[in-house]
Amino acid sequence: MKLGIFTDCHYSSAELTCGRRRCNQSLRKIEEAMNHFTDEACELVLCLGDLLDKEKTLEEEAENLKAVSRLLDRYSTPMMCIMGNHDGFSFSKDEFYEILGENRRPKNLEADGKTLLFLDACYYTDGTAYCHERPEWKNSFYPHLKELKELLQKATDEVYVFLHQNLEPQAEINHRVKNGDDVIAILEESGKVKKVFQGHYHRGSNAEHNGIEYVTFPALCEDENRFYIVEI
Repeated sequence: MKLGIFTDCHYSSAELTCGRRRCNQSLRKIEEAMNHFTDEACELVLCLGDLLDKEKTLEEEAENLKAVSRLLDRYSTPMMCIMGNHDGFSFSKDEFYEILGENRRPKNLEADGKTLLFLDACYYTDGTAYCHERPEWKNSFYPHLKELKELLQKATDEVYVFLHQNLEPQAEINHRVKNGDDVIAILEESGKVKKVFQGHYHRGSNAEHNGIEYVTFPALCEDENRFYIVEI
């Protein structure tokens, strides 16, 4: 399966934030990425989170999300978007996909004996989902360990995992899922997980730990456009 992947667009009206994020250029960059994925006949496009960035009002952020949805509607290639922390601080999960498109809510897939699992770590350590009132981006937690173990038991062959925040043990601590060690233990115990694909850490990184490769993609919003094609 040929996948088109991008992450951390942080689309907003801001010309420059955090010294490097050119948020107001991200819609154009998403269009460039989608055109390339179409030309290369990708079978599925994935955004690994932080599609949006903060505006003065939630209404403006909703309009930005609608603009992205209209752009994606121009393409026939199936596309799914994992929520990132910035997305979760503006919208509930249902609100986000109601605007972006329910067909873009991640759904676990099986094809040719390979399983694609999409994890949502936009939860606080108390188990509640991210919300506008608590923009605590360093507080990330994956609450569905039992379900993850069951999914891995059912998987027949190779498994590939996708999420926004970082699991990799050596990842920068502020970007790492708080119970990442527990998640990794389940992934390793299955013996089926080949790679974990992540965003969140804008510089990107690659690492291997106990037979699992961790690929963290650089942010689309910084410097030149960044998007990737992966074959699994």
